[in-house]
Amino acid sequence: MRESILAIEISQRVGSIALRPRAEGGISEMEVPASDDANDHLMACIDELCRQHGVAPAGLAAIAVSCGPGAFTGLRVACATAKAIADVTGCGLVAVPSALVVARTAVRTGHLGAEESCTVALASKAGTAWCTHISMVQGMPQVLSAGLCAESDAESITFPLFGDAQVPPGFVRAALERGGLQPANWSAAACLEVAEALLGAGERTDPLHLAPLYPRPAEAVTLWETRHGLSPGK
Repeated sequence: MRESILAIEISQRVGSIALRPRAEGGISEMEVPASDDANDHLMACIDELCRQHGVAPAGLAAIAVSCGPGAFTGLRVACATAKAIADVTGCGLVAVPSALVVARTAVRTGHLGAEESCTVALASKAGTAWCTHISMVQGMPQVLSAGLCAESDAESITFPLFGDAQVPPGFVRAALERGGLQPANWSAAACLEVAEALLGAGERTDPLHLAPLYPRPAEAVTLWETRHGLSPGK
């Protein structure tokens, strides 16, 4: 019987995975060490967590993946792994925007109310950030709008603001003046809970269409294109 749900959250340097082995059971979470040139620890951690709870591949009902914005390599590995597991096992797949993971994590840790709106600013760089405006409905985040914002857009942000370590100074000033600034945190358990809500609403992601959310070209890609005389994005 398929009833287990697995979630992957490695959009940051150190991430985690989470598993709800049974529909009515609790969530188990495991930290995933940062990968290095020689080792990718994600699949080993997934295997270990599933073995601990006696979950076979055929028992997976769905896999959820935090799809960004976030670290370029981490998102690629996470999405490729989730896609492969969904293809091989035939389980459902749900792509969860990482901003929703941040918002749900904030609710779980008591830093955001169950009916409180907020903004999550990620992938901050050069005075811009990918801002997701979120409403909370019974503790579950829903996207109102999302897009790349400049510091001049700070006045239109809904506070409180949850941001990464590179939040543009203009956002920080506006947050401190109007509603507070909180550091963004991520957890696979939060990703799993958001995925369950999305699944309950009938949302699924076709593995063929799963792709990381990148607000702008990765610096490594831009440098490679420049070195080889290519126009950006070509």
